[in-house]
Amino acid sequence: MQMQVLNNADIIGIIVEYSGDRAVLWTLRAYINPGLYREILLRKRRVLIYGKVQSGKTKEILDSLQNPLYAGFTKIIILQNSSLVLNQYKQRLLDAGITCFQAIDHKSRKIHKEVVLLMNNKARYKKYLKCSDKPGIDDYSKKYILYMDEADGYYEGRHPLAEGAVHEYYITATPRHKLYKEPGYFHTVKTLVPDVTYKGLGDLQIEYTDAGIIDAVRKFREDCIRGMMLINAYRYVDEMISVSTMLSNKFKNIVFVLLNSERKLIIGGDIYPIKQRSLAEIIDLLKDAPRIIFVANRLSLRGLSYCSSDYQRHLTHQYSDFTTSTVTNALQRMRILGKYADDHPLTLYLPSNNEEMVDAMMGAEDMEFKICREFI
Repeated sequence: MQMQVLNNADIIGIIVEYSGDRAVLWTLRAYINPGLYREILLRKRRVLIYGKVQSGKTKEILDSLQNPLYAGFTKIIILQNSSLVLNQYKQRLLDAGITCFQAIDHKSRKIHKEVVLLMNNKARYKKYLKCSDKPGIDDYSKKYILYMDEADGYYEGRHPLAEGAVHEYYITATPRHKLYKEPGYFHTVKTLVPDVTYKGLGDLQIEYTDAGIIDAVRKFREDCIRGMMLINAYRYVDEMISVSTMLSNKFKNIVFVLLNSERKLIIGGDIYPIKQRSLAEIIDLLKDAPRIIFVANRLSLRGLSYCSSDYQRHLTHQYSDFTTSTVTNALQRMRILGKYADDHPLTLYLPSNNEEMVDAMMGAEDMEFKICREFI
């Protein structure tokens, strides 16, 4: 019987294969067969990144974009269909030192950057297809990594580009889609453990009241010398405008910001357009205003952080009504949650009939956290 003689590259290759660790693959890449390195690199992988609402998931995406394993690959980030979310992402990329990126819009002609920002709507997707080249069989520089931020918000839990991606990243605080429960669907699940600065549901001062929005704003005014409040209890634009104007006339020393398809400033009942492109820029513009109230609906659901550019100013109060919301949507509307350097108390105002929903939200959050940690 003739024994097979293995050279060093074969032995190290076996070690890399057995480890299943891509950090090991990168570390030992110079010592294994180039064909094996490439074959492992291009193996299909699906990764779930789960973290509580505003607990640091975007940082995980930014870290992954800079993973040396992905050098030379196009990285596509699918994000919410909102220009505010898009502009927030652009700033986060720049803050992380990532400058080689482009956003797909009506002016785009070709994919010429390593990181691509693609808003989740049909027009942008069609534009991307016109701009992109079909990847060649042997040209892995045209292969891509797909990041689906707030992944459970997509139709069928996936994006059309997922099928052709080398790796798929699903990033969400509410991994409730039935697709994700299929055995073996995810090769890896990464659960983010919030650090000590994170303020979650259990850290809020929750006041249940049926006194209405005027009483909530009065309490906000009396509660803090300097703070920001989010009102996201109203579904329709006309209702949002009416409430904003009424409150502005009543509380003339508070600056109101109306967020819908347009951004408007309301002071003392007078309405002014806002040209600032991101929430951080709006907050920075109003740095001298001691109290700011945002009135929003869709623009308070997913992906947006109500923080200044230096992260020093953030929401301190929120008024919501989850009566007609699902648990998932209610959790996603909790924009007041986040990682904050200060210990400013956070207050949530809710109608009294929301108490059972809050219990359900806390239970769902705890269960998802445990399930994701025990997934593999």
